[in-house]
Amino acid sequence: MSDSPEPRVGEIIERELPGLQRDVPVGPHCAYRVGGPADYLYTARRTEDLRHAVVVGRELGLPVTVLGQATNVLVSDRGIRGLVVLARNDGTRLDGELLTAGAGALLPEVVLDLAGRGLAGLEFAGNIPGSVGGAVVGNAGAYGRAVGDALVQARILAGTDEHTAGPADLAFGYRTSGLKGNPRAVVLETTFALHGGRSNALLAEIARDAELRRGKHPLDYASCGSYFKNPSRELPAAKLIDELGLKGFRFGKAEVSREHANFIVAHPGAGADDIRRVAAEVRRRVFERFGVRLEEEVILLGFE
Repeated sequence: MSDSPEPRVGEIIERELPGLQRDVPVGPHCAYRVGGPADYLYTARRTEDLRHAVVVGRELGLPVTVLGQATNVLVSDRGIRGLVVLARNDGTRLDGELLTAGAGALLPEVVLDLAGRGLAGLEFAGNIPGSVGGAVVGNAGAYGRAVGDALVQARILAGTDEHTAGPADLAFGYRTSGLKGNPRAVVLETTFALHGGRSNALLAEIARDAELRRGKHPLDYASCGSYFKNPSRELPAAKLIDELGLKGFRFGKAEVSREHANFIVAHPGAGADDIRRVAAEVRRRVFERFGVRLEEEVILLGFE
């Protein structure tokens, strides 16, 4: 065994995490389809695998990044240092009207299954892409409702210690929570309170929402949905951007969508730097014209 620390770390982590990959591009695992390599990439298919991978990485002194479906993430072209763990623990269980779901469960699939069973409480999220864990971190929502409203508790790994947190502990806000921006806190599992509903009505609501989204969202190109947070409910970011005539504004292979001004879409061959430059110019012009500082809803990873 080599005396240098890096080979030793590599040997230990490969032994502890079977199937670990080195120097693997992260982009294919992200909605934007851009992003450079991770030093180490591991796919956790069970909740205990997710917990173990994070603990091992941290005990070895590596930066650890956990990704769900990365539908709200932009990864640098230079990649992410340390260990990237893909949360694919998608198991669910029902106990009456309580749903427990692994952080890696796909939110639309979970909601559709619940609607088919006549269980309401999350139907507004039936077309929000991403994982359950990511939805909790970002307090994903639509139509004035959010996943935090239905959350009973979340199983959280903080550092290498695990605890259970309720909604009051998680500081939920508009498209945010106390977990967002805190890479030390990892959602392992979640529990939601549901209530009875009519299956046909719930499924019809999800279908109507899907049709509405198809009509106004640019689904033909890679994106992370709304790039900026709305400054307020009364002042959508898209309205400000549209009023400046920025639809179609482009840098490299990235562009402000011509269909929805708060979507920055990535054409084939785009890089993360293209997207960042479009976003920076949009922010500059909005502030210059309206005095409003747009805040990114997208989480930036691997940027200095």
